[in-house]
Amino acid sequence: MGRNKAQRLKEKGKANDNYAAQHEVVASLRLLAEQNALEAEEMKRRHEERAKQIQEEMDDKNMERNTSNYTPMSKLFTSNYTPTMADDEEDVDYGY
Repeated sequence: MGRNKAQRLKEKGKANDNYAAQHEVVASLRLLAEQNALEAEEMKRRHEERAKQIQEEMDDKNMERNTSNYTPMSKLFTSNYTPTMADDEEDVDYGY
């Protein structure tokens, strides 16, 4: 075999090795990108869950605060109402 042919085969082998190495790097980068995307999705999901939990806690506290000071209307307006004859529906003038 001539020196030129041996050199070409050697260069071809290097080219194949370089090509294979490039593909390995590309595959590794794709895998890293996929892992990063999955991790980002998981972080987003956890963040949304925590935000929802905080909102529910705030809603519960507000509800508790609003209802703990609640006074029924029946206790706000006490009346000493005594029915009279004018309260008879037939005798009431509604102004129609």
